[in-house]
Amino acid sequence: METSSSAIEMEEHHEGENGKDLGQTSDAAVHNGKMEPAEENPDSSDITESTRPIFIMDEPIEEPSATCCGCGEENKERGNWTCQCEMILTSIGWAAGLGQLWRFPMLCFRHGGGFLAVWLVMHIVLGFPLVLLEMTLGQFTSQGPPRAWRGVPLLHGVGFAVVVMMSILAIYQNTSMAYILHYLFVGSLRDLPHMVRCDNYWNTMECNDYGLTNMTGCREVAGFMWYDDSTGHWQNYTQCPTKSAPEEYWRNYLLQQSDGLETMGAVQPGLAGFLFLSWLMVFLVLAFGIKSAGKVAYLTTTIPFVLLVFLLFRAMSLDGAVEGLIYHVTPVPYAGFDRTDLWVDAVMQVIYSLGVGCGCYTTLSSYNRFHNNTVRDAVLVVFANILVGMLCLCMSAGFLGFLGKQLNEPIENLVSSGPHLVFVVFPRVLGLLPASYLWSILFYLTLLLLAFSCQFVIVETIVTSILDLFPSGNNGTGGLCNRRMLLHLLLTFTSCILFFLLGLPLVTQGGLYLYNLLDTFVASGFVILPILLLKSIGISWFYAINRWGRDLSHMLQYSCCYCCNKLVTVVCQVCWCLPIPLYLVGCLLWTSLLWPNEVYFESYKYSDGHVIMGWLIVGVELAPIPLVAIINCCLACCVKGRTIIRPPADWGPYLQQHHRGKRRGKVLSQPHIPPKPTIMVVDSTVTSL
Repeated sequence: METSSSAIEMEEHHEGENGKDLGQTSDAAVHNGKMEPAEENPDSSDITESTRPIFIMDEPIEEPSATCCGCGEENKERGNWTCQCEMILTSIGWAAGLGQLWRFPMLCFRHGGGFLAVWLVMHIVLGFPLVLLEMTLGQFTSQGPPRAWRGVPLLHGVGFAVVVMMSILAIYQNTSMAYILHYLFVGSLRDLPHMVRCDNYWNTMECNDYGLTNMTGCREVAGFMWYDDSTGHWQNYTQCPTKSAPEEYWRNYLLQQSDGLETMGAVQPGLAGFLFLSWLMVFLVLAFGIKSAGKVAYLTTTIPFVLLVFLLFRAMSLDGAVEGLIYHVTPVPYAGFDRTDLWVDAVMQVIYSLGVGCGCYTTLSSYNRFHNNTVRDAVLVVFANILVGMLCLCMSAGFLGFLGKQLNEPIENLVSSGPHLVFVVFPRVLGLLPASYLWSILFYLTLLLLAFSCQFVIVETIVTSILDLFPSGNNGTGGLCNRRMLLHLLLTFTSCILFFLLGLPLVTQGGLYLYNLLDTFVASGFVILPILLLKSIGISWFYAINRWGRDLSHMLQYSCCYCCNKLVTVVCQVCWCLPIPLYLVGCLLWTSLLWPNEVYFESYKYSDGHVIMGWLIVGVELAPIPLVAIINCCLACCVKGRTIIRPPADWGPYLQQHHRGKRRGKVLSQPHIPPKPTIMVVDSTVTSL
């Protein structure tokens, strides 16, 4: 039979409205050039090859679905966020952690108002591109850090290094939650009046409560004398108060602090109980993975914002608050923009506050739908981080200005950072306020939610990374009761128990010394800066920035305002190639040059053995990078088809429908899949293909 003009030849895709393939006829028949419903043809086997029309069926181009950017389950095996706002809130909770309150006000006080300007600039040129890099990598591969970095075989170990770092971080970071829980339930509800006084059994002669009791003042110490060279006589020893009442409560009552790391002492039962409670909270939140964590994020992220606003209004209503704020933001005469330490501190603060380099954004984004608008998500996270930083700065400055005026002390004597700020300085402020119980509860509840929103993201990163290493054994079918979810539950339970046991030394009498040692080395610049540097050059240099740009264009093709997103990603690609690596190398060199020969915690000096232990931890965290690179090089030499430069053939989007293919120079949304049999009617003759 001779085919007429009604026979249709299909060799290229013709895109119509919404990217649909107008030439696709997989479920319909063609009659005289018109689409008709398919009909059954039991005698189709009798039709000879010569009578077949020229018809080349190509694979269908992927269409944007209702689940590509909104709510719904797209990945039935790994699961997706119930709604995208849950991922955004969880990411904001990870970024807006305790670091904004522990470290940021101190840096503003040290460098003055100029630090704020540099800090904002670094959010744009450094923080945002790095957040976008981690988010897009996780969303493109739908995998945790170890599997996601298979795309750069030479740097595959970066993903494993991140997991090792986060595992150590999870052990000691949760100790902060134990401290906060004590101050929330015991300190605020029972001990707050005693915390600011010097007439308790744990107080010493060095205690100073600024006139609240008659225990304050310089007193002669019986049995102690000193020789005065100027007069040649022995004088009675006089002891003047040098420690605040909240500081003695913190050290003598809660921690029962020992003399050093050499004498760890006994486990404090109260703190051990709160440490167990904090790990129990983490387990309950992650029991059903992101399905349960996303729901909790509505509370752990939104409530701290509301409480910070309340605390800010209360702080700014106090006498001396404005002076404290002006003191923090006024430019320091000697701290100009030409000071290297100002720029380095701004870069490190942006890195620590946003939490880039830890693999958390990669993990959280791996549960996104493939065509989700990650540019929008990254913008919201960075903006929220800036907002939280400003709220914490204004609140802290207002309270410190009030405290300085009440105690008639200069603000520079009150400014501190870390646990000393929230567990020593702030109790002094809260104890002076009317309704001190209420404000103390609100303050430590805010701290608890900020710390908790970070902690369960850390554990989720570890659990997801381990599960993704064995994808063939944990594939599910969607829902809460699938195999992957059950494995996630078991692994989360095991991790929480193990981390709790490993964290018990941190709640001993010498635990604070161990906590500071780990905090100095685990996530120091010697770990986080090399990881970020390798991530940036790995994508831009090894994987090839042009290839990654095409991947991003494919992934973001259905996002709102595609042109704007394209422009943003192009600018970020430029930053990944050169400016960001230069920033990171400069900060790493500066950190190396200024690293002290001796490590101190307040007046306590760590021994050489303790410092060596800290450097060993750094080595363990970075060791997977060269080890995995060597293994992959050996495999590339011994196994045919393996390469150390190009990504593996099976690396890319998790779902087959999201892969890119090529046909006649056109980029398709998925590789070629044999078409289903299609019924066609040509010149009133039924033909089966």
